[in-house]
Amino acid sequence: MSGLARAALDYALAYAKERKQFGKPIAEFQAVQFDLARMATDVEAARLLTYNAARLKDAGMPFLKEAAMTKYFVSQIAEKVSSMAIEIFGGVGFTKDYPVEKLWRDSKIGRIYEGTTNMQLSTIGKLLLS
Repeated sequence: MSGLARAALDYALAYAKERKQFGKPIAEFQAVQFDLARMATDVEAARLLTYNAARLKDAGMPFLKEAAMTKYFVSQIAEKVSSMAIEIFGGVGFTKDYPVEKLWRDSKIGRIYEGTTNMQLSTIGKLLLS
């Protein structure tokens, strides 16, 4: 899911640089820059959570709580970032002519498979209280 979020960000960055409105690329508009900055920050946080859970597992340390936190957070971020990418693309982002539409559809499954969002929250809560 982190890779999906990263791909959505990359497509949004490229599109914002090429799409022109009012004689300039939409990447020059502060609102678009803020959206891209939020997306990049979320993608980086998701990446770091993933690496931390993997680091703990590789070190032979307990990692179940961190893995559940990662699964929960990254699935949320993948959906959020791919949705924001569609917004940057505007109306065409919701068509099958652009890859961000498929990324958004694919991101929905991340909240369901390998344990739903509620299952991840349940696991995190139980581990916090144990």
